[in-house]
This record gives sequence, structure tokens and C-alpha cells, in this order.
Amino acid sequence: MRAFLFLLLIGLSLRAEPVRLASGGHALMPIVIGEKASAATKSTAAELARYLSRITGAEFAVEPGDGNRGIVIGTAAEFSGLPFKTKFGTGPFEREDYLLRSLPEGLYLIGAGEPGVADAAWDLLHRLGYRQFFPGETWEIVPETRELAIAVETLESPSFYARRIWYNWGLWGYNEEPYRQWCVRNRAVQGFKLNSGHSYEAIIAANRAAFENHPKYFAQVAGKREPRGDAKFCISNTDLRRLVVEWAAGQFRAAPQLDSISMDPSDGGGWCECEKCAALGSVSDRVVTLANEVAIAINALGLGPKYVGLYAYNQHCAPPHLRVDAHVIPSATTAFITGGFTFDQVLKGWQEKGAAMGVYDYLSVVDWDWNLPRGGAASRPRRVAESIAWIHGQGARFYDAESGDCWGPCGLGYYVASRVLWNVKEDVDAIITDFLEKAFGSAHEPMQAFYSLINEDTQRRSPSDLVGRMYRHLDRARAVTDDPKVLRRINDLILYTRHAELYYAYANGAGSVDDVARHAYRMRKTMMVHSYGLWARLLSQKAAHTPEHPLKNEAPFEAAELNGIVSSGIAKNQPVEPGFAGVEFSKDLLPAAPRLALAKTQPGHFPEAAQDRQRYYVWLPEKGGGIDLKVAVKKVWALRAPKLLLFSPLEVSLEPVAVREDYKPDGEERALSLKSPYPGLHRIESYDGGDYTWITWPTGLPVTVDSGIDTPDVTSQFRGPWTLYFYVPKKTRLIGGWASRIANWAPKISGKLLAPDGMEMLDFSKLDDGFFKVAVPPGMDGALWKLESNVGQRLLMTVPPYLARSGDELLLPREVIEADAVH
Repeated sequence: MRAFLFLLLIGLSLRAEPVRLASGGHALMPIVIGEKASAATKSTAAELARYLSRITGAEFAVEPGDGNRGIVIGTAAEFSGLPFKTKFGTGPFEREDYLLRSLPEGLYLIGAGEPGVADAAWDLLHRLGYRQFFPGETWEIVPETRELAIAVETLESPSFYARRIWYNWGLWGYNEEPYRQWCVRNRAVQGFKLNSGHSYEAIIAANRAAFENHPKYFAQVAGKREPRGDAKFCISNTDLRRLVVEWAAGQFRAAPQLDSISMDPSDGGGWCECEKCAALGSVSDRVVTLANEVAIAINALGLGPKYVGLYAYNQHCAPPHLRVDAHVIPSATTAFITGGFTFDQVLKGWQEKGAAMGVYDYLSVVDWDWNLPRGGAASRPRRVAESIAWIHGQGARFYDAESGDCWGPCGLGYYVASRVLWNVKEDVDAIITDFLEKAFGSAHEPMQAFYSLINEDTQRRSPSDLVGRMYRHLDRARAVTDDPKVLRRINDLILYTRHAELYYAYANGAGSVDDVARHAYRMRKTMMVHSYGLWARLLSQKAAHTPEHPLKNEAPFEAAELNGIVSSGIAKNQPVEPGFAGVEFSKDLLPAAPRLALAKTQPGHFPEAAQDRQRYYVWLPEKGGGIDLKVAVKKVWALRAPKLLLFSPLEVSLEPVAVREDYKPDGEERALSLKSPYPGLHRIESYDGGDYTWITWPTGLPVTVDSGIDTPDVTSQFRGPWTLYFYVPKKTRLIGGWASRIANWAPKISGKLLAPDGMEMLDFSKLDDGFFKVAVPPGMDGALWKLESNVGQRLLMTVPPYLARSGDELLLPREVIEADAVH
């Protein structure tokens, strides 16, 4: 799909020749632009001059010329005197290609189009040592040298034609320009602008009269055709398709410069249930039917190649049965994949139908990770780089990532992503080393330990252990540098660590949401946390836009306060060495019994006095199924009304798929049903007002509790004695974890740890709160172990942290089941 790029260099050596740009604080040549340079090129040239001046102390003039000598920047067509000939491809995917070439009399930055010219300028500055690691002046690196020369000869072309890392919940004013600058300076841009966002609502709004006069254009749902929040079309209606096609063509007539238009459906369900739509085929077939017709029409306008973008997502993620027009570009999403498909099956399936594919990724979603260390995907930079390279290897050439303004935990991941999206073969270790050395100078070693902790370390740690280590690394870093620029960066990360400390306290019931929001707002201009997203999710968008909100404080952080944060954080958060390495397991849970040979056991029981908040994972075998429970709540405090919520990872809104609030804390057992439109894994959360809630589960339903070191706080769920089983994978040699009372006032820990043969391996009543470890005897791996009559929490760290009343009810990570399955 990409035109061949051809570059001819005549009469020049294949080896780069050096060119001197400045000496003794004087510019040795001007920056040269064409007589008819575009406004964009003039702006790029002026910014290049400004930064070369900052680097050398010299003044670099910008003047028109024929391109024979000087620092020549622009497209080849703008110069008549270039000492070589160039010819770039002219397709929409070649605009960012560029040449960097040094000769004794000039340095040439020649782009295929305006985007390539800008990319060339920032690539040159990068080669000269300039960096914009994170947004904002604090994270900008401008080298200083009186003597400046370079030898370069490279033809550059991006690995992905569109590269976008954008903020969910959007911008908050102060971060708009820093974000724009970061994208441009790191070539994280869309040289080709692929529009793929949900579009049906906008189409309806733009054609409101037509839809009001023709209700048959709307999807038929439950026998009705009317506007809905999820706004779907009756795609089998030929008049509807004609309307959409004409509307799309009108968009290109009005703005011929557009590269693409989105034909992605509105979010959620609500697909048409009429017979004619059913005859069109699957939901994906309907989406492709409309997108193909639009693609054909807009490419018949004579405006050059034009494209239709959409997602392969949710109910239309499944590969279609129809051929996909060559001008339709679907982007496969890495989450919300329905129908039992894997991500690579979605990607390959659409490609087999002729689609040129993109990918829509999730590097950080604020209400998934809350900007905590190791939370979002971008907090694992090497994994991000590996994923991007793999995606490229599968043939995808467009990348769009939902992210957040959370450069504390995710900044290094975003920066690595920007480099690898341009060149998937770039050395990630070298990128990270360059970041640490340039951003932190003499403090790079303690900062390497800090970033290794929050971005690479997989040891399960308690929040206080993790936060305590973060503060200590930052304190050591401050002690070995007096560079004010480096200290400002470290101070930003101190404020980020304080966010983590406050959020963990709030999540564990020891702090308040006000503390988190107040700090997030006050530190917002560091861009270390996605302050707007946090406010929108923790409080509300209305609160975020209320100027005089009582939690908004503009007071700067002075040195004394920062010192106090560090010293207090170190004192309150003590690292603890467990004596073993934790093992990371996924949360992609499946029923264990069908594929593992688990011994039959006497059934255990969940805690007898579970209170306040409980959380369980269950497995529904059929789509549109439900769970019939019996629930009783004994009144203790009655601080709030009880409720049950059912969540599915396939529900794109992140909202519960079922809620029951129609029962009371009166001790009476009631039958309650929770329905879901989705099959597979679900999470049930039970809340009461400090009362006791007992749930009777249906026979045969897999139901499991997660109990890992980083499990969200459900300590009250473990109130009262309990007996549960967990699985020790094959080849496991040591069981390690954390044992503690559920609160300071609660009874001391007690209970036994029993091996599969019933042998007592540990008596918790003889231990204090803290880490525990037990060697796995030969032959006792690949089996169920029992926590019998336990009191308090047991947080498992070296085995899958999932507990159930029996092997038949146990859910385990997919990778464990696949590794240990009986064939």
C-alpha cells in the first residue's frame, strides 16, 4: 500500500562528510529556506535557529536561498541549487520521509513534505544532544558547546505512518502546549492523519432533520427505532447508507486536505435487530458494508487517495466475512475483545480480508491504574517496546495509544514508545541509559534504581514497602547532585511518590479521596500525574471545572515542605525483605478443573464474618447468563445501604453490567439474580454499611477470591475464620507470602498451612505479622494446598494468589493452566 521511495544522490561520497556549524560562539553558516517556503517550514526553521543558538551561544540567521550551501531546510521542490538530486514518493504515507546529509559547505534537511521537514529538524537536534524527555521545560535537555560540527548521512522513514499518544479525559489548559511540543519534538505525530473515533453520533447530529423525518434510519432495538445513547444505524437501509455516503463526500469536498474520515460505530451495544440487518451478516460485516461504500465514494471524487478509519473493537472486533476495501483502515484494539478472539486473531483475521491494519493500544487509563507505580502498560517500557515491535512485525502500520498525563509512572514508557514507533529496531537499553545519564547526571545511579523499581521490578511488594523504597532512592539521588535542573526533576518525582503514598492510603481506608485530589491539583503542572483525569474520576468533571473548588490550592511546594515529605515518607514506609522473589501472574482467569488433575477435597468455606466490602471472581459459561444467589445481611452499623455489583471485562463502559440494591440489612435471606450479556470471567463486589453479608453461591459455579500482595484492600472480607485452597504450579520450590491481622484491633493471626498429603507445613499462630515462606517438598507441586482454619489475611506472592473452597471452584491464570494442563 505504500509507494516506493526513491532517492538519488549524484556525485557524493557514500561516507558522511563533516560540516562545521559554529565556532567560538559564532555561526559559520545561516539557516536557508526556500523563497516560497510554507509557514510551517518557516516556523520550523525559526525554532531550529533558536535551539542552535541556545546550544552554541551563536546567532543563526534564517534567510532565503537556492539551497547550494548553508543549513538548508525544506522540501526539495523549494530549492533550485541543491548539490544533489532527490526524489521522494508522493503518497500520503511518505510525507514524513526525510534526508539528513552533511557536506563541507552545507547541512541538508530535506523532507518529502512539511511533516518530514519538522521531523528532520528535531532529529538533527536529537543527534546534537537535545532532548525533550517529558513535557515541560524541567525535562528539556539543551547541551552547551562553543564548537559544533556534525557528520551525517541518513535517509529516514518511520516504522509507523501515524503515531499518536494521547490523553484520555483530555487536557486541562496548562498542559496543552507542553504536550504539543513533546509530540512534535519526539516525532510522535500523525504525518498521515487517521481518524478512527466513534462517529455515528456525530453523523446523526449533522443530519438531525433527516433522522427525525426518517426514524427507520435508526437501529431497531426491542421493536423500537428511536435515538439512543449508543446511537446505531439500520445499515440495511439503502437510503441511510446513501445519506452517510453523501455526508462523508461532503466532508472531503469542504476540506480536500483531509486524509481520512471515521466510520467507526458509536460505543456500546444497541445494534439493529431487524431481519434485513441480520441478513447482512455479523456486526463486523455491517460496519464494513457501510465503510466500504464510503471508501469507494470518497475515492471517486478525484481528490487523491482518501481513507476510512474505524476500530476493530467490542462487538465489531471479530474479523468480517466480507472483503475490506483497500482504503479502509481498521485499528485492532488491545482490550475489549469479544467473541472469544485473541488480539492476534483479530489482527490477522482482518488482514486476511484485505485490511491495512492499525492498532489502538491502552498505555494508561486513569481508572484502571490510578497513576500508581507499575500500574499502566506504559509503566513497563521494555514491554511497550517489545509489543510495538511485535505489532509492526504483524504488518500493522498505524498506532494510536490511549494514555494519560502521568509522566511519573509512565513517562519513560511514553518516551521509549516514541523512539521505537519511529524505528522499531532502536536499542531500548541505549534509550534508557541515555535518559538516565542526561536527565540525572551524577545522580543517574540512584535514579536508575528508582526507575528499575517502578518500571521493571516484578517483586510483589506492599504499598509501604514500595513507597518507602521510592523515597529512599530519591533521597539518595538528591544527596549526590547540586545541579538545580536535576534537582527540579527529582522534586517532581518526590511529588509523584507522595501521590502514590496518598492514593494507597485512600484505597486501604487510611486516607481520604480529598487528600488525593488536593495533592493532584496542587502538583498538576509537574504533569507527573493525570490530575484532570483523577479529578474527573475521583470527584467529577464539574468539580474539575469549578474555579473556586475548596480542594484547589495553587501554593507552590517550597524546599522545606519537600524535605518534610521525604523525611516523613521514609519514616512511615519501611522496606521489608521477604527472603524470596515474588512471581507475577496475570488476571486472565479460567476454570482450573477442566484441564488440571486436581484432587477431590473436603470443601472449605469463606470467612464467617465478612464485612463492608467483598470481592469475588466467577465464571459464567454462557452469553446472556446469570447468577442466582442467596444473600443475607446482618445489621451491625448500617452506615449505608447494601448492594451487589457484577462487572465484566468485556463491558467497554467499565460500569457494572448488573446492580442489586433491593435488599436490606435485616438478617433475612433473599434470592437475588444478577444477569450479564457476556460469558466468561466476571467480578462480583458486595458492599454493606459495616454489616455482615453472607452469600450462598449456586452449586457448580466457579467462585474465587484474589489475595495477592497488591490486591486492592478487602481486609474486612477476611474477618472471621476461613478454610480455602490454592494451587502450587509445577516446578514451584517455595511458597512465600504475607500474613497479617486484618486490623490492629483484630485477633492475632492463626491457622495452618497443609500440604496436599495433609502434612502441617506451617502454624501461623507461632508467627507475627510479616512475610512467611515454606519449601515445597518433592512431589507436592502441581497440586492443591490448604489454608485451614485461618484467621487474618494471607497474601500469596510466589504462587497464583487465588483462593477457592475447592479445586472445582478455583479460577487460575491462563498461563498457569496452559503450562500445567494434563494432555
